[in-house]
Amino acid sequence: MKEFNVYLFDFDGTLVDSYESLVIVFEGAYSKVGVNVPDGYTRRLMRCPLFVGYEELNGPPGEMNKRIFGDEIIRLLDDPDVLKATKAYDEVKETLEELHRRGKKLGIVTSNNKKHVGEVLNFLGFEKDLFQIIVGNQETKKHKPNPDPIHKGMELLGVKKEDVCYVGDAIDDMRSAINAGVIPVLVDRHNEYKDECEFIIKDLKGLLDY
Repeated sequence: MKEFNVYLFDFDGTLVDSYESLVIVFEGAYSKVGVNVPDGYTRRLMRCPLFVGYEELNGPPGEMNKRIFGDEIIRLLDDPDVLKATKAYDEVKETLEELHRRGKKLGIVTSNNKKHVGEVLNFLGFEKDLFQIIVGNQETKKHKPNPDPIHKGMELLGVKKEDVCYVGDAIDDMRSAINAGVIPVLVDRHNEYKDECEFIIKDLKGLLDY
């Protein structure tokens, strides 16, 4: 693994284990519009744009239904039980603090809600100055695998693409990085992938192995 000056991170599944919390969110929001989420399908919903998953599960059409669904997602993200169900992976804080100590710029680029991400970071005890920027799903009109969210993060940091890697746990993360012209780093915590990109690590500690 090579060393970079700027590390941009996906959030869910990369920095935090939010699977159980998002089971609560997705099952609750989909039930509001009369859709059942199949067992185990939450991981797929975590890794695709919100309304791509909605279409895959045949969510009822119409702007009113989509608004009801979207509003329920936002409401449930603020539920205290959802916050309590989110955990940081064991190695994450130590790795990020080491990168920060080395003078690296760190940021989050996620399809999650920026406000919720901030609340989770605070709840889990991350240092407030660890991440210089957070780009969520309301900061750009287009979302991953479109490059706009990563481009927005680079714009806010004032950095060049050759200095940046994007670290995520899903193929759409890798596609977004490639589309943005930055190096993709795939975190494969569950041994799901093989040869999907040049840099594959088992956990975040792999970023320090060079």
